[in-house]
Amino acid sequence: MRHHLIDRYSHLESPIHKLDPRAKLLGIFILLFSTVLLRDLTSCLLSLTISISLLLMTRIPLRFVFEQLKYGLIFIFAISITMFIFGHEPFKVFLRATSALILIFVAFSTSRFDVSIKALNGIGFPNILTQILMFTYRYIFVLAEEYEKLSTSLKLKNFEWKTSKRTLETVGKLIATLFIRSYERSENVYKAMIMRGYTGLNLMTDFKMGKYDLLFVATTLYLAIALHICSLWRFQI
Repeated sequence: MRHHLIDRYSHLESPIHKLDPRAKLLGIFILLFSTVLLRDLTSCLLSLTISISLLLMTRIPLRFVFEQLKYGLIFIFAISITMFIFGHEPFKVFLRATSALILIFVAFSTSRFDVSIKALNGIGFPNILTQILMFTYRYIFVLAEEYEKLSTSLKLKNFEWKTSKRTLETVGKLIATLFIRSYERSENVYKAMIMRGYTGLNLMTDFKMGKYDLLFVATTLYLAIALHICSLWRFQI
């Protein structure tokens, strides 16, 4: 099975890739929290511009970017349409959410995922949550492979997806089987870890933060403050 890993292009050479993972996550999180709190349309557009600029700096192929973000963008668009129907302002929400989605992609696509997890731990993220993220990322592909095996088995039995009662029953049984196998696998993994004396992931790192990394964090902090100054100024006008 081919996995569409978010960190497939973590090996590229770009200004964003070269950053210390801790500095990169810290700077992008600063922009992220600033973005979701913006209230003005102009500042939201500026935030989206900054996010796209960071994305282009990564030199990751845009086709891959679209493949990774298309479902998130569809979800954001659907939420925006719903808000428009109920009389809310959808444009600000769409711009903020899209900017946040791009920033998250930049943060985790420019480093190996295990390195990003260690960087999260390095900037004070709770250890228990970093372990949950690590195991989730590891075993989500195992569950995907289980689903592929079940789907292949159905195809070999000439099963066809139709809008019928039989299809609903078959899908329900497939989901139930997937949950049962997931539970059994989790139990086996848990017992194996206990028997091996598991006490937590080894998150020791050799990160080194330099002047360029500090400059990146300072720049993102400046941009975050500038966006809010622009938002407050436009909001008062």
